[in-house]
Amino acid sequence: MSAVLQKKLESSGGLPPSVLQNRAFWMNLESVVAGWVNEMLGGDNDVRMQSREVCRGAALADDLFGAYLYGFRNETCDFVVALSIDNVMAAQFAANKMQQDPAALAEAPQLFLQLLLEAPATRFTGELARAFSMLGDDDALPDAVPFDKLDVEGSCLMVYYLCDIDGQAVRIGVALKLDKVIAYALTAEDGVANADAPSPLTSAERSGTRVQNSSVQLNIILDRVPMTVAECSRLEPGTIITLPGTHRSKLTVSATTVDGPVDIAIGELGVWKHQRAVRLKTEIEPSFLQEVAVA
Repeated sequence: MSAVLQKKLESSGGLPPSVLQNRAFWMNLESVVAGWVNEMLGGDNDVRMQSREVCRGAALADDLFGAYLYGFRNETCDFVVALSIDNVMAAQFAANKMQQDPAALAEAPQLFLQLLLEAPATRFTGELARAFSMLGDDDALPDAVPFDKLDVEGSCLMVYYLCDIDGQAVRIGVALKLDKVIAYALTAEDGVANADAPSPLTSAERSGTRVQNSSVQLNIILDRVPMTVAECSRLEPGTIITLPGTHRSKLTVSATTVDGPVDIAIGELGVWKHQRAVRLKTEIEPSFLQEVAVA
Protein backbone atom coordinates (compact mmCIF):
# COMPACT_ATOMS: atom_id res chain seq x y z
CA MET A 1 0.00 0.00 0.00
CA SER A 2 1.32 3.42 -0.90
CA ALA A 3 2.10 5.93 1.84
CA VAL A 4 -0.45 8.36 0.35
CA LEU A 5 -3.27 5.81 0.48
CA GLN A 6 -2.22 4.71 3.95
CA LYS A 7 -2.36 8.30 5.22
CA LYS A 8 -5.72 8.91 3.55
CA LEU A 9 -7.28 5.82 5.09
CA GLU A 10 -5.95 6.59 8.55
CA SER A 11 -7.15 10.20 8.47
CA SER A 12 -10.64 9.34 7.20
CA GLY A 13 -11.13 6.29 9.40
CA GLY A 14 -13.04 4.63 6.55
CA LEU A 15 -12.75 1.64 4.29
CA PRO A 16 -11.78 1.87 0.61
CA PRO A 17 -14.63 1.13 -1.85
CA SER A 18 -12.84 -1.98 -3.12
CA VAL A 19 -13.34 -3.54 0.34
CA LEU A 20 -16.59 -1.89 1.37
CA GLN A 21 -18.44 -3.05 -1.75
CA ASN A 22 -16.85 -6.49 -1.97
CA ARG A 23 -19.63 -9.00 -1.30
CA ALA A 24 -17.30 -11.98 -1.69
CA PHE A 25 -15.07 -10.78 1.15
CA TRP A 26 -17.89 -9.97 3.60
CA MET A 27 -19.83 -13.17 2.88
CA ASN A 28 -16.68 -15.25 3.33
CA LEU A 29 -15.79 -13.52 6.59
CA GLU A 30 -19.29 -13.88 8.05
CA SER A 31 -19.44 -17.53 7.03
CA VAL A 32 -16.22 -18.38 8.88
CA VAL A 33 -17.27 -16.41 11.97
CA ALA A 34 -20.72 -18.07 12.04
CA GLY A 35 -19.24 -21.55 11.60
CA TRP A 36 -16.77 -21.03 14.43
CA VAL A 37 -19.37 -19.53 16.79
CA ASN A 38 -21.75 -22.42 16.20
CA GLU A 39 -18.94 -24.93 16.72
CA MET A 40 -18.03 -23.20 19.98
CA LEU A 41 -21.56 -22.80 21.35
CA GLY A 42 -23.54 -25.46 19.52
CA GLY A 43 -26.69 -25.05 17.47
CA ASP A 44 -27.30 -23.22 14.21
CA ASN A 45 -27.23 -19.55 15.14
CA ASP A 46 -27.12 -16.52 12.88
CA VAL A 47 -24.46 -13.85 13.34
CA ARG A 48 -24.90 -10.22 12.38
CA MET A 49 -22.34 -7.51 11.88
CA GLN A 50 -22.28 -4.84 14.58
CA SER A 51 -19.56 -2.53 13.25
CA ARG A 52 -16.53 -2.30 10.98
CA GLU A 53 -13.80 0.30 10.82
CA VAL A 54 -10.16 0.98 10.09
CA CYS A 55 -7.74 1.60 12.93
CA ARG A 56 -4.01 2.13 13.19
CA GLY A 57 -2.11 -0.97 14.17
CA ALA A 58 -0.20 1.00 16.78
CA ALA A 59 -3.53 1.93 18.44
CA LEU A 60 -5.04 -1.56 18.34
CA ALA A 61 -4.63 -2.03 22.09
CA ASP A 62 -6.82 1.05 22.64
CA ASP A 63 -9.38 0.32 19.92
CA LEU A 64 -10.03 -3.42 20.22
CA PHE A 65 -12.17 -4.18 23.25
CA GLY A 66 -13.45 -7.34 24.88
CA ALA A 67 -13.02 -9.32 28.07
CA TYR A 68 -10.61 -11.77 26.41
CA LEU A 69 -8.08 -10.58 23.84
CA TYR A 70 -5.75 -12.75 21.78
CA GLY A 71 -2.90 -11.69 19.54
CA PHE A 72 -1.50 -13.59 16.56
CA ARG A 73 1.48 -13.42 14.25
CA ASN A 74 2.50 -15.31 11.12
CA GLU A 75 6.00 -14.63 9.85
CA THR A 76 5.22 -15.60 6.26
CA CYS A 77 1.70 -14.20 5.84
CA ASP A 78 0.42 -11.89 8.57
CA PHE A 79 -3.37 -11.69 8.04
CA VAL A 80 -5.28 -12.31 11.28
CA VAL A 81 -3.90 -9.94 13.92
CA ALA A 82 -6.18 -10.25 16.94
CA LEU A 83 -9.42 -11.66 18.29
CA SER A 84 -11.71 -10.43 21.07
CA ILE A 85 -14.33 -12.47 22.92
CA ASP A 86 -16.81 -11.13 25.47
CA ASN A 87 -17.69 -12.50 28.91
CA VAL A 88 -20.99 -14.01 27.79
CA MET A 89 -19.43 -16.09 25.01
CA ALA A 90 -16.59 -17.20 27.27
CA ALA A 91 -19.02 -18.43 29.94
CA GLN A 92 -21.23 -20.16 27.36
CA PHE A 93 -18.28 -21.96 25.79
CA ALA A 94 -16.91 -23.06 29.17
CA ALA A 95 -20.37 -24.29 30.22
CA ASN A 96 -20.75 -26.37 27.06
CA LYS A 97 -17.28 -27.84 27.39
CA MET A 98 -17.61 -28.65 31.08
CA GLN A 99 -21.34 -29.46 30.95
CA GLN A 100 -22.24 -26.92 33.60
CA ASP A 101 -24.68 -24.04 33.95
CA PRO A 102 -23.33 -20.86 32.22
CA ALA A 103 -24.42 -18.81 35.23
CA ALA A 104 -22.09 -20.85 37.42
CA LEU A 105 -19.13 -19.99 35.16
CA ALA A 106 -19.90 -16.31 34.65
CA GLU A 107 -17.77 -15.47 37.69
CA ALA A 108 -15.03 -18.00 36.94
CA PRO A 109 -11.44 -16.71 37.27
CA GLN A 110 -10.50 -14.71 34.18
CA LEU A 111 -7.17 -16.51 33.79
CA PHE A 112 -8.98 -19.86 33.70
CA LEU A 113 -11.32 -18.74 30.90
CA GLN A 114 -8.47 -16.99 29.06
CA LEU A 115 -6.49 -20.25 28.91
CA LEU A 116 -9.57 -22.33 28.09
CA LEU A 117 -10.36 -20.15 25.06
CA GLU A 118 -6.81 -19.91 23.71
CA ALA A 119 -6.86 -23.15 21.69
CA PRO A 120 -10.20 -22.55 19.93
CA ALA A 121 -9.22 -18.91 19.33
CA THR A 122 -6.02 -20.05 17.62
CA ARG A 123 -7.95 -22.61 15.60
CA PHE A 124 -10.33 -19.87 14.45
CA THR A 125 -7.48 -17.76 13.07
CA GLY A 126 -6.27 -20.77 11.10
CA GLU A 127 -9.74 -21.34 9.64
CA LEU A 128 -10.02 -17.67 8.74
CA ALA A 129 -6.57 -17.51 7.13
CA ARG A 130 -7.28 -20.69 5.18
CA ALA A 131 -10.63 -19.35 3.92
CA PHE A 132 -8.83 -16.36 2.39
CA SER A 133 -5.76 -18.31 1.23
CA MET A 134 -3.58 -16.41 3.72
CA LEU A 135 -1.67 -19.26 5.37
CA GLY A 136 1.57 -18.53 3.53
CA ASP A 137 3.75 -20.83 1.47
CA ASP A 138 4.38 -23.26 4.32
CA ASP A 139 0.68 -23.45 5.40
CA ALA A 140 1.78 -22.57 8.93
CA LEU A 141 -0.99 -21.47 11.29
CA PRO A 142 -0.65 -18.08 13.01
CA ASP A 143 1.25 -18.19 16.29
CA ALA A 144 -0.54 -17.02 19.44
CA VAL A 145 1.25 -14.13 21.17
CA PRO A 146 0.26 -12.03 24.21
CA PHE A 147 -2.07 -9.30 23.01
CA ASP A 148 -0.20 -6.61 24.94
CA LYS A 149 3.01 -7.65 23.15
CA LEU A 150 1.62 -7.08 19.64
CA ASP A 151 3.58 -4.70 17.43
CA VAL A 152 1.43 -4.14 14.35
CA GLU A 153 2.65 -2.03 11.46
CA GLY A 154 0.22 -0.24 9.16
CA SER A 155 -3.55 -0.33 9.65
CA CYS A 156 -6.09 -2.96 10.59
CA LEU A 157 -9.69 -3.69 9.70
CA MET A 158 -11.72 -4.28 12.87
CA VAL A 159 -15.06 -6.07 12.55
CA TYR A 160 -17.46 -6.92 15.37
CA TYR A 161 -20.22 -9.53 15.14
CA LEU A 162 -23.15 -10.29 17.44
CA CYS A 163 -25.00 -13.57 17.92
CA ASP A 164 -28.06 -14.24 20.11
CA ILE A 165 -27.67 -17.30 22.33
CA ASP A 166 -30.44 -18.19 24.81
CA GLY A 167 -31.72 -14.63 24.85
CA GLN A 168 -28.26 -13.10 25.29
CA ALA A 169 -26.15 -11.31 22.70
CA VAL A 170 -22.57 -12.55 22.48
CA ARG A 171 -19.93 -10.46 20.75
CA ILE A 172 -16.79 -11.40 18.88
CA GLY A 173 -14.32 -9.00 17.27
CA VAL A 174 -11.57 -9.71 14.77
CA ALA A 175 -8.71 -7.51 13.54
CA LEU A 176 -7.19 -8.17 10.11
CA LYS A 177 -4.23 -6.58 8.33
CA LEU A 178 -5.78 -3.96 6.06
CA ASP A 179 -3.24 -4.27 3.25
CA LYS A 180 -3.97 -8.01 2.97
CA VAL A 181 -7.72 -7.35 2.98
CA ILE A 182 -7.35 -4.80 0.18
CA ALA A 183 -5.19 -7.20 -1.84
CA TYR A 184 -7.86 -9.90 -1.51
CA ALA A 185 -10.69 -7.50 -2.41
CA LEU A 186 -8.92 -6.37 -5.58
CA THR A 187 -8.64 -9.94 -6.86
CA ALA A 188 -11.84 -11.54 -5.51
CA GLU A 189 -15.19 -11.57 -7.28
CA ASP A 190 -17.18 -8.34 -6.91
CA GLY A 191 -14.05 -6.55 -5.72
CA VAL A 192 -13.99 -4.03 -8.57
CA ALA A 193 -17.03 -2.34 -10.03
CA ASN A 194 -17.92 -3.25 -13.61
CA ALA A 195 -16.91 -0.56 -16.08
CA ASP A 196 -20.36 -0.76 -17.70
CA ALA A 197 -22.21 -0.46 -14.41
CA PRO A 198 -23.96 2.79 -13.50
CA SER A 199 -21.88 5.30 -11.58
CA PRO A 200 -22.53 5.54 -7.81
CA LEU A 201 -25.29 7.93 -6.83
CA THR A 202 -24.15 11.44 -6.03
CA SER A 203 -25.29 13.27 -2.91
CA ALA A 204 -27.67 15.37 -5.00
CA GLU A 205 -29.23 12.27 -6.57
CA ARG A 206 -29.69 10.69 -3.16
CA SER A 207 -31.40 13.77 -1.78
CA GLY A 208 -34.75 14.11 -3.52
CA THR A 209 -37.39 16.47 -2.20
CA ARG A 210 -39.21 13.71 -0.31
CA VAL A 211 -36.04 12.54 1.38
CA GLN A 212 -34.93 16.07 2.29
CA ASN A 213 -38.26 16.83 3.96
CA SER A 214 -38.30 13.61 5.98
CA SER A 215 -36.60 13.16 9.33
CA VAL A 216 -34.84 10.38 11.16
CA GLN A 217 -33.89 10.04 14.80
CA LEU A 218 -30.24 9.40 15.57
CA ASN A 219 -29.30 7.52 18.72
CA ILE A 220 -25.76 7.65 20.09
CA ILE A 221 -25.16 4.39 21.91
CA LEU A 222 -22.38 4.08 24.46
CA ASP A 223 -22.65 0.30 24.82
CA ARG A 224 -25.12 -2.57 24.57
CA VAL A 225 -25.52 -4.81 27.60
CA PRO A 226 -27.24 -8.19 27.15
CA MET A 227 -29.71 -9.00 29.95
CA THR A 228 -32.43 -11.51 30.53
CA VAL A 229 -36.00 -10.35 31.05
CA ALA A 230 -35.72 -11.45 34.68
CA GLU A 231 -32.60 -9.30 35.19
CA CYS A 232 -34.30 -6.28 33.63
CA SER A 233 -37.35 -6.68 35.89
CA ARG A 234 -35.10 -6.41 38.94
CA LEU A 235 -33.58 -3.05 37.92
CA GLU A 236 -34.36 -0.13 40.22
CA PRO A 237 -32.95 3.30 41.12
CA GLY A 238 -29.46 2.80 42.52
CA THR A 239 -28.75 -0.37 40.55
CA ILE A 240 -25.23 -0.36 39.10
CA ILE A 241 -24.82 -1.75 35.57
CA THR A 242 -21.20 -2.44 34.70
CA LEU A 243 -19.92 -1.61 31.23
CA PRO A 244 -16.68 -3.61 30.87
CA GLY A 245 -16.34 -3.07 27.12
CA THR A 246 -17.12 0.64 27.02
CA HIS A 247 -14.72 3.04 25.34
CA ARG A 248 -15.38 6.70 24.52
CA SER A 249 -14.03 6.15 21.00
CA LYS A 250 -16.53 3.33 20.38
CA LEU A 251 -19.90 5.06 20.19
CA THR A 252 -22.43 3.52 17.82
CA VAL A 253 -24.56 5.90 15.75
CA SER A 254 -27.96 4.30 15.15
CA ALA A 255 -30.78 5.61 12.96
CA THR A 256 -34.41 4.79 13.72
CA THR A 257 -36.13 3.70 10.51
CA VAL A 258 -39.52 2.19 9.67
CA ASP A 259 -37.88 -1.23 10.01
CA GLY A 260 -36.41 -0.42 13.41
CA PRO A 261 -33.01 0.88 14.60
CA VAL A 262 -30.09 0.45 12.20
CA ASP A 263 -26.41 0.97 13.10
CA ILE A 264 -25.01 3.32 10.45
CA ALA A 265 -21.61 4.49 11.72
CA ILE A 266 -19.06 4.54 14.54
CA GLY A 267 -18.14 7.75 16.38
CA GLU A 268 -16.09 8.99 19.29
CA LEU A 269 -17.08 11.32 22.12
CA GLY A 270 -15.51 14.77 22.37
CA VAL A 271 -16.15 18.48 22.85
CA TRP A 272 -16.97 21.01 20.13
CA LYS A 273 -17.75 24.68 20.80
CA HIS A 274 -17.92 23.96 24.54
CA GLN A 275 -20.57 21.28 24.08
CA ARG A 276 -20.47 17.51 24.11
CA ALA A 277 -20.34 16.18 20.56
CA VAL A 278 -19.73 13.02 18.58
CA ARG A 279 -17.26 12.91 15.67
CA LEU A 280 -17.86 10.20 13.09
CA LYS A 281 -14.94 7.83 12.56
CA THR A 282 -16.44 5.81 9.71
CA GLU A 283 -18.47 6.50 6.61
CA ILE A 284 -22.24 5.98 6.69
CA GLU A 285 -23.18 2.38 5.88
CA PRO A 286 -23.69 2.11 2.08
CA SER A 287 -26.71 -0.18 2.60
CA PHE A 288 -28.44 2.58 4.57
CA LEU A 289 -27.71 5.19 1.89
CA GLN A 290 -28.96 2.81 -0.80
CA GLU A 291 -32.24 2.35 1.04
CA VAL A 292 -32.60 6.12 1.25
CA ALA A 293 -31.88 6.45 -2.47
CA VAL A 294 -34.64 4.04 -3.48
CA ALA A 295 -37.16 5.17 -0.86
